[in-house]
Formats: sequence, structure tokens, C-alpha cells
Amino acid sequence: MADNELANTDETKYAVTLEDVCDYMGYLVEEVEAEESKIVKRNIIRLIKFSDLYLQGAIGENYPKGDERAKQIALLVISDLYDYRDLDSKNITNTTRKLLNDLEWQLKTEMRKNSDE
Repeated sequence: MADNELANTDETKYAVTLEDVCDYMGYLVEEVEAEESKIVKRNIIRLIKFSDLYLQGAIGENYPKGDERAKQIALLVISDLYDYRDLDSKNITNTTRKLLNDLEWQLKTEMRKNSDE
């Protein structure tokens, strides 16, 4: 994944930017960008893309990316999944459990819809 993958995309492609996520999670963008291994940045970019897919499944493909509510949902999803990325069942939050249940439901619904077509 290119280091500047999100930087070169249209700001409206995702509900949040790398800077939005860093601000929300208490990271300095400069530190994330300068990190030698780029692991944190890659994880955040992956979760930005994931949050977009989650919102598409939960709200619809053309959800309002500029809406502050969509932005807040994306930030909550990203933060929760980043903080609990090991999915240790003892430490997983109720929010993450709900996200997982929602995602399972979305995928099942989409699979049924695709098999009916």
C-alpha cells in the first residue's frame, strides 16, 4: 500500500481523513507519517477503508460522506477496532461486538440478495 494512498484521493471519497483519525485517537500526524515501519499508518488507512465499507453496508452506498454523523460513526468504528484489533473475547467491547454482528448480518443479507439475482 502506498504511503500517500489517502493523500492522493479525493477528500470526499471517505468520511474521514488520516488527520481526522489521528486527531481523534490522540496521535500526531507527523509522528504517524514519520514512523519508520509505517505499521500504525497502514492500520489506520485499512480501517478508514473498512469504515467506509461498513457505512455503505449500514446506511447505503451513497451515504453522505460530509455529514458529521457519518464522520463520527467512522471515527468510533476506527477507534474501537484499532484499540481492540486482537479480538480477544475477554477484552472486546460491546461496540465491537455490535459491529461484528452488524457486519455478519450485512454480509449474509448481501449474499442472499446476490443469490436471488
